[in-house]
Amino acid sequence: MTEPTQEQVEQLTIAFERFTRRFKVAEAAAAAENALNALDAQTLVFICDNAGCGAADVARYLDVAPTTMSSATDRLVRKGLIERRRPEENRRTVALTATAKGAEVVGDQKAGYRKACVAMLRALNASEQQELIRLTEKIADTKVE
Repeated sequence: MTEPTQEQVEQLTIAFERFTRRFKVAEAAAAAENALNALDAQTLVFICDNAGCGAADVARYLDVAPTTMSSATDRLVRKGLIERRRPEENRRTVALTATAKGAEVVGDQKAGYRKACVAMLRALNASEQQELIRLTEKIADTKVE
């Protein structure tokens, strides 16, 4: 791999700040009605996509401490966005599931993400669109050291 120059790092930093701002705005718009912070919003998305998961699963995925996840799930339960249930097959565990209201919030959030993606892709021609998708997937699959 080629080591990036300082100028390239600065250019990419500025581009990603603008790029991610679109997603933050989309996420904030969907989360605002329910006053969700970024961690709670991402927790809700994971639980909605992984019904029946445990808090430890979410904590591992988001790379946060179990106590942090406990606080996040408490807030989401109080807001009526997720439910805790004890599965009959293992009463010692707690399964997390999004409520209908929680699923609606996630749907709004994902719609906002899609809208931001459409705006970014429209700025490119067809081959550039495919290249952006390819490169973004490559970056997303690369582990940070």
